[in-house]
Amino acid sequence: MVWITASRFRRSGSRAGPSGAAGRALPSLMSVLLALAAAPAAEAADSVIDLTYDSVMDMVRPEMRPGIAVHHNLQVTISANNNLTEDRNRNAGPYRDQNAMVQVLASSGDDSTYASWRVEQDGRLVRTQNDPQSVRTMTVTLLPGKTCHLEVVDRLKPGFSEYAFLRISTHTIGYFSTYRVVRTSCTIR
Repeated sequence: MVWITASRFRRSGSRAGPSGAAGRALPSLMSVLLALAAAPAAEAADSVIDLTYDSVMDMVRPEMRPGIAVHHNLQVTISANNNLTEDRNRNAGPYRDQNAMVQVLASSGDDSTYASWRVEQDGRLVRTQNDPQSVRTMTVTLLPGKTCHLEVVDRLKPGFSEYAFLRISTHTIGYFSTYRVVRTSCTIR
């Protein structure tokens, strides 16, 4: 997996090779995604999932800032050959940043990576993000009628009482006493 931080999105590199349950579950996810597409040539087309969520957090260090609202956008594209690309951005007031990643969806992943996607046996698409003091899990459930549902859950790692996230304004770590997701949306196109 390759992470790119830049002013423009770029695609580069990928992990190779299917393995484990995720590799066996992928055809069911691709089948569902392709069945949801309306175009006759859907089998050759990429499936695109647009995910958004809004969060509110209370910063306690290095300064006190309660009620910081952040809007997150992720565009996930899954190709017929199991490549997954993710373009994402987030903004808080006048501040904005963006990143991108590429992954072979059926790859086993690397526990030391910041974020990775996998397919569960029931066809749900799950993104796990390892922050310094917490883990964010995003679950995309595919529903009938070319719709989906997004759930975002953040859990502190054992021994921690604060969330540590990269601040959008300074790209330095900030510490937050609370983090809550207040709205999610999911669209397939």
